[in-house]
Amino acid sequence: METNKLKRFATEARNILMQGVAHRFTALGFQPDGTPVEEPQLLGGGATFMGDTVTEDFYHKWQSLAAAIRRHGLKDVVEEAAYTWFNRLMAIRIMTKNGLIPPVLQYESPGVYVPLIVSEARQGRLPQMSEEERSKLMPLLDDDGRTAEQFSLLIVAFCHATPILHCCFGHIADYTELLLPANILAEGGFVDLINHTDFIAEEDYRSSELIGWLYQFYIAEKKDEVFAAKGKFTASEIPAATQIFTPNWIVKYMVQNTVGRIYLDNNPYETEVAQDWKYLVNPSEPTPDDRILRYGDLTDLRLADLACGSGHILGEMFDMLYTIYINEGYSRREAIEHIFRRNLTGIDIDTRAKQLAQFALLLKACQRDASFADCHCMPRVLDMPKTGLPLPADTRLANEIEAVNKTLADADTLGSIMKFSLSPAAREWVVSLGEENEAAQLVLALTDKYVVLVMNPPYMGGGNMNAVLSNYVKKNYEAGKADLFSVFMQVAEERLAKNGKYGMINLPSWLFLSTFEKIRTSLINNYHIDSLLHMGRGIFGIDWGSVAFVVTKSQETTNGIYFRLHKRNFQHIYYYHIEQLFLKVLADHSFKYNFDSYRDEEGRVSTFTLSHDESGLQLYYVANQQNFEKIPGCPIGYWVSEKIFSRFAGNLALSDVVKPLTGLQTSDNARFLRYWHEVDLEKIGFGCSSTEEALETKKKWFPYNKGGSYRKWYGNQSLLINWENDGEEIKSIKGPVLRNPNYYFKKSISWSLTSSVGCGFRYNPNAALFDVNGMSLFPNEEKDFMFLLGALNTTPYQMFSFIINPTLALQCGDVARFPAPTSTPEKQILIERLAGQNYTISRTDWDAHETSWDFQENELVRLSKEVQHSCCASTDNTSTCNDVNNADGARQECRASLADLVEAYKEHWTEQFLQLHANEEELNRQFIEIYGLEDELTPDVPPEEITILQQGEIYIENGQIVWQNDVIVKQLISYAVGCMLGRYRLDKPGLHIAHPEPTAEEIAAYTFNGKQWSIDEDDILPLMPSDTDFADNATVMFKRWLVVAFGEDTLVNNLNCVEAALGKSLDDYFVKDFWKDHKKMYQNRPIYWLFSSKKGAFQCLAYMHRMNAYTAERIRTKYLLPHIEWLVQKQSEMEANAANLNARERKQLDSIGRQIAECREYHDRLHTVADEQIAFDLDDGVVVNYAKFGDVLAKLK
Repeated sequence: METNKLKRFATEARNILMQGVAHRFTALGFQPDGTPVEEPQLLGGGATFMGDTVTEDFYHKWQSLAAAIRRHGLKDVVEEAAYTWFNRLMAIRIMTKNGLIPPVLQYESPGVYVPLIVSEARQGRLPQMSEEERSKLMPLLDDDGRTAEQFSLLIVAFCHATPILHCCFGHIADYTELLLPANILAEGGFVDLINHTDFIAEEDYRSSELIGWLYQFYIAEKKDEVFAAKGKFTASEIPAATQIFTPNWIVKYMVQNTVGRIYLDNNPYETEVAQDWKYLVNPSEPTPDDRILRYGDLTDLRLADLACGSGHILGEMFDMLYTIYINEGYSRREAIEHIFRRNLTGIDIDTRAKQLAQFALLLKACQRDASFADCHCMPRVLDMPKTGLPLPADTRLANEIEAVNKTLADADTLGSIMKFSLSPAAREWVVSLGEENEAAQLVLALTDKYVVLVMNPPYMGGGNMNAVLSNYVKKNYEAGKADLFSVFMQVAEERLAKNGKYGMINLPSWLFLSTFEKIRTSLINNYHIDSLLHMGRGIFGIDWGSVAFVVTKSQETTNGIYFRLHKRNFQHIYYYHIEQLFLKVLADHSFKYNFDSYRDEEGRVSTFTLSHDESGLQLYYVANQQNFEKIPGCPIGYWVSEKIFSRFAGNLALSDVVKPLTGLQTSDNARFLRYWHEVDLEKIGFGCSSTEEALETKKKWFPYNKGGSYRKWYGNQSLLINWENDGEEIKSIKGPVLRNPNYYFKKSISWSLTSSVGCGFRYNPNAALFDVNGMSLFPNEEKDFMFLLGALNTTPYQMFSFIINPTLALQCGDVARFPAPTSTPEKQILIERLAGQNYTISRTDWDAHETSWDFQENELVRLSKEVQHSCCASTDNTSTCNDVNNADGARQECRASLADLVEAYKEHWTEQFLQLHANEEELNRQFIEIYGLEDELTPDVPPEEITILQQGEIYIENGQIVWQNDVIVKQLISYAVGCMLGRYRLDKPGLHIAHPEPTAEEIAAYTFNGKQWSIDEDDILPLMPSDTDFADNATVMFKRWLVVAFGEDTLVNNLNCVEAALGKSLDDYFVKDFWKDHKKMYQNRPIYWLFSSKKGAFQCLAYMHRMNAYTAERIRTKYLLPHIEWLVQKQSEMEANAANLNARERKQLDSIGRQIAECREYHDRLHTVADEQIAFDLDDGVVVNYAKFGDVLAKLK
């Protein structure tokens, strides 16, 4: 099928029809903006319009048209009418070519633009017509100059009288009849185009694939318009924005490996029927018996496409089912009726797509049995209903149905992702509404379980979702919310029967990007990837790659089969060549292909021969998906091989100027590694420059570089290794591998071994040991650090990385093969300056967070001090200034409000972000020019790839920074809690208490801003509502802290600022969310431990570094028992007044009773733990020490 020709045909047809329909609006009395110039008027059984007599039917259709314009706008109505006539006339053409109807559109003779339907009518042979239609036509037939009017009446009547056209494309007796272009029969008009086109080959008319391609290409311009407008997609734009047609061979792959595999698993000896299933992937080992989906009868095979578009996938499932039915002895008629009534379901958000899907399936049925042309049995393809369900009389059921209708109200936006919760009684009632109720059929279809689902889902990133869609997705599909295609992955998982299979083609971003980590984790742990085809550009003719795969709803340990059918994501390969590659490697698993030979320098396909090349890329992989979790972020890393590539001509290898080295392997990270915040600060050795110096410090813990997440320039400095006595313990056991010890504690440039989003290189000036996952390179000349750092973080070097090793793992040997950067002296000075500035910005950002060991103070506090210092510097009393007098002599505090500080914070860090972004693009520009890569690369850096502000402060939407004030405020709250418990001091930068047994001097009160602040003396902070009887409750303490930190005059405004950012009250945040955020910030190694009853009726924090053997007992006696006593007192007071309590107060009394019971139960458990007087060694780490307290602490995970 010549898709390029089809695209030209569909585009030209759309333009002709759109222009013709638009002209009809002028004839119908509408201005270009849709305003009517004149309206028809009813007059005694008829009507008048623009001086002519018209029928009453015309009047009603005109009014319907005017109402549609008011609702949707003229442009959308033109689009709808043009597409409606395109579908109807193309359907007539296709049915003609399949011998189902006479050639009514064919011209009577060459050069005479009179269709046969008109010439036949002039000879008295009319299609079936109503008397009203006949009475309109007869006076026109004697006038050959009114051919277009004759054709209009005849084609409308023909559509009415032809069941397939009538049933698939709806009642034509609506306003679209008025909009049939007057020039439809003119030379160059649409009928002329389809009669004389060489765009469509004769054999293509018998392929249902033709319908899908025409649908995609017809709406291609509309799709371009939607994306050009940018922003959120409206409900009417979603179909065009998300429609992509799937090449036939991909559809066959998905259907054969779902429907076909289930059939063969149940019928292992029916091999003859599978002989034509050439895309069937044989598993690496037989399907375990308990993982086979068993069915009783073929009619039990419920199959669906929940985003069916024009029905291409449904058609392929029809073909396979038909073959199986015939193979098992069913008649043609029985097979088709079972498929339509029992097996197959299609759903689409777009009514036009639904119509095409029904037509395509009926065409397939008629090609096998012409009796289905009467539409006595229709395929089950559903679109979105225009109305909801009627409400039953039963009130309880009515409540359920009202909830269903509430969701259905947004059906045009949500489509098949809608969820409905129906009780058995409610479902039975919905079933009773019958097949004629469109809403009922949709609800049932979306609550059924399917044996097989095969889909090419819509693709739409979260940034393009409108508010209705975005909110629904976030609420119901949290793991897949980043894109609609990943939402449909969750939909498929939820709507499959146990051991069922789903096949899907979508974007490969879910394989690797952190955005999709949750969807990957769920897939890996709960389902089985049977096979996967990883493809680059070319399948859809678009700029991103694609991946097709088959998943079984079962937890298996068997291997999956993976095909890598591309080398680089940005390399375009024609979809038919990808198909040939797949078939070749399916037949020969050892086949390798050299993708570098695919295209010449101009990008043309010079040759494509399927010859094995030993130097080429391996295409066939067998992998166990459980291994994917071993890589951070769980990327679907099905390939694990290192590839050797020759150096680039004309450059030294990077290994000539640096030493890229692999670090040590501890063999037991849980034993030897800690996050720096877990241990006693006084046992950490920072700043050592050699192993000898480290030994002299007599410290135990030293910085350890273990790679980490994607970050450039500086960062990922959070781990320590036990290197006490020169690594005495780690050297004393078998297992650890100590590589390159002479380079321990040396400055380096490091990168993470594995990354799913690219490789970020970081300067590590801190003396550290390094890990096998935190590989490091050491320049021969120390002066080269910044130059090398600048080069390695540019797009040319990212490209080199993918060329040398396109896998997720960038090994030392790969980096050694990078070309060494070169430059002129002048450029080198610029590059070093830019890289140095980037390093400084990134380090400042890293150290601005309390998870950095170089953290000094919260940014808002720092900015507040700067404001105060600036204000006081303008007076003569800088040493004691807390406030000044304004020009009127009134008191004026030298402090900014928190809201102002937040804005100052955002302004400062936006400036830093933009500077870093500009620097990175300039570095790209320099090295693109150095290597002469202007035709291959651009200097552009997506804002998403700027690696500062990575703790949630910002996200990027449509290329712009979007600040999240709640994260900024939460960081302030976390710092404030640290001040309450003594980890930080307002009057001194850096850590204060991060060790056991602080002295009285260390916990003594101090003065800041003229006010006294007291560190909590017992290291315990209640996280309880502020109305409880605790003077040191977190909310109360935070308010006091705000006064000390920012002044009393701004307290109310500052509290309002905090709660506005949080979106909730302080009480709610501390009680419900603070500890969850703290756990996340400290990577499930919290330093503030939560003692909590089962449902949180009692909870308080204890600072790990200050805890001792008596902490649990202090919590029991000073906090829990008084709280129980307080609750009992409240209960007694309310019970004494029980007769006067209102309903709310009675509920409160019941709640108090439950809290008392919960706290007493918790007391019993806490008492047992307290009696044990548990002491612990910080060196053991949070996981070990936390577990010692059992269930009196909240769960870590």
